[in-house]
Amino acid sequence: MSELKDRVKAAAGGDEQPQQPPVTDLAVGDSVRQWLQRRETFFIEALPKGVDPVHFMSVAHALMPKLKDCTPASIHHALLACARFGLEPDGRQAAIIPYKEVATFQPMYEGYIELMYRHPRVDSVHFGWIREKDQWDYEPTAPSPRDFFHKPRVDLTEDERGRVVLAYAFAWIDGRRSQVIILNRQQAEAIRDKYSKAYRNAERKGLKDSTWHTDFDAMWAKSAVLRLRKVVPTSIDLADLLQADDDIDDTSSAPPVIRGTVIARDDQDGEQPPAGTWPETAQPGSRAHETDAEGGEQA
Repeated sequence: MSELKDRVKAAAGGDEQPQQPPVTDLAVGDSVRQWLQRRETFFIEALPKGVDPVHFMSVAHALMPKLKDCTPASIHHALLACARFGLEPDGRQAAIIPYKEVATFQPMYEGYIELMYRHPRVDSVHFGWIREKDQWDYEPTAPSPRDFFHKPRVDLTEDERGRVVLAYAFAWIDGRRSQVIILNRQQAEAIRDKYSKAYRNAERKGLKDSTWHTDFDAMWAKSAVLRLRKVVPTSIDLADLLQADDDIDDTSSAPPVIRGTVIARDDQDGEQPPAGTWPETAQPGSRAHETDAEGGEQA
């Protein structure tokens, strides 16, 4: 018998016990998932027709660990804004960015392109980067579509093609190509310096945490696509997204109100957890009491 115990002990690595994952981390993960599952109906009902609700919620679930320190109310508001416009929070169509304890909805350039596509007169929307060694030409006075030409160097890697020198965007509308919007880095920086309050506030505070700081190329691309909106048919949704984007840039303390969204108030006990915390779960899989923080503004 003692020999058997010795073999079991040796197989287990002597006196050392296998490391177990922290129970509290799993409990918090369970609470986050439960919190989101209880609100799926609100987000799904806000989605426009044609947007796959299963895929949208799958993307939302994958995002939640990055937002674990944000207030539930701000996460609810940000996800509801994504759903309202039918944009996935995947970092391409839209992003949900944690600013300290506030989860903030941030539309990206692919989100604007998606909304432009939804207009019945818009056939297609194109965005691209021109690099130093690419072949390209732009002659504004030439008739469309001979005024613009871009041929990437497919025989070279992205790094070998050189640094990005221009962003461009255009659309095909009713079978005709729109004006080509071209934006160089200096123009993007001028737009940032003139129009972005979030950038200026971050610079003044020495934080450098605005999207212009953390993902300049994404904001450069969005600036080019935003200029394209002036030459494409504008829908109500696109106008609302532009207004929401402006409101987001104007504030750094609380998420703005997005027209057309409704903040749910389904907490049964009227309690709200402290900022940055989730409903307490004593053990993984337990049914400990949960509370909500849905104290956002209503549109």
